[in-house]
Amino acid sequence: MTRRIGVLCSLLVFLLISCSVQERIVFNENMGGRYETSFDLSAMMTMANEMGGGASSPDKEKTKMDTVVVFADLIRDHKDSIAGLPAEDRAKIEMLKDFTMAMKMDQANGEFKMDISKEFKTFSELERVAYEVDEVFEQAKSEAQKEQAAPGGDMMSLDKVIYTFENNTFRRTDPKSLTEHLEDEGLLKEETRIDLEELKNNLASNEEESQEEAMLKGMMSQFTSELENSSMKLEYVFPRKVVSVSPEGAVISEDGKTVTFVVPWSDILEEKTKILENFEVVLED
Repeated sequence: MTRRIGVLCSLLVFLLISCSVQERIVFNENMGGRYETSFDLSAMMTMANEMGGGASSPDKEKTKMDTVVVFADLIRDHKDSIAGLPAEDRAKIEMLKDFTMAMKMDQANGEFKMDISKEFKTFSELERVAYEVDEVFEQAKSEAQKEQAAPGGDMMSLDKVIYTFENNTFRRTDPKSLTEHLEDEGLLKEETRIDLEELKNNLASNEEESQEEAMLKGMMSQFTSELENSSMKLEYVFPRKVVSVSPEGAVISEDGKTVTFVVPWSDILEEKTKILENFEVVLED
């Protein structure tokens, strides 16, 4: 277990130092809209080069990539081969039909950026977007591995959160604490309710995992100064004015319809106030 913690700690430091993550959602009057998340992993690319990774070998050509994947087009162009896949694999691919991924990588200049977006017609399509983005990452890994260029490719993942909207209240909530904040779990999709039940069972029975998390947090505290250069930015644009927002520190725009919140990764990892356990915005009627 100790070895696993050491590996996890090294990977997290490698990923988070000077890493910028942004999430932006723009809602229309029907609470459909556009979801966007972006990652600037340029510092990670530079670090990989400085550490003498294979990609930075002087006798190897540096990768330069500027790729846009529109999954609806990809699914259409490969519909015959997709039709022959097992049902579970087909479902994973078809789930991505509303996503677009842009990836820009320039090893020589230490640049590595990724943007992922999804158009959604109803709010329910946003509920599990953090889980769906992991499937997009699989495509990103595939593209990068073709070039043998992605540092930390296996670490590409998004923290799992559930998005809900009830009683004029938007929430971005950690699944572990969702039942504490959501009045009616019946509005969740069946697959989300199944995941929540499994999560509850795992939390109740997996004491070793809790010990690992505690050890990991302790080890990460050694890198506070480095993590201060890393941050997550949340920005949400609503069709109506915002009445209130929590946690403290979130900024409401002058027109009252946009909420912005920037938090250092060091604060997130310390979890002194569980700052992103439940991000909540109440809208006017």
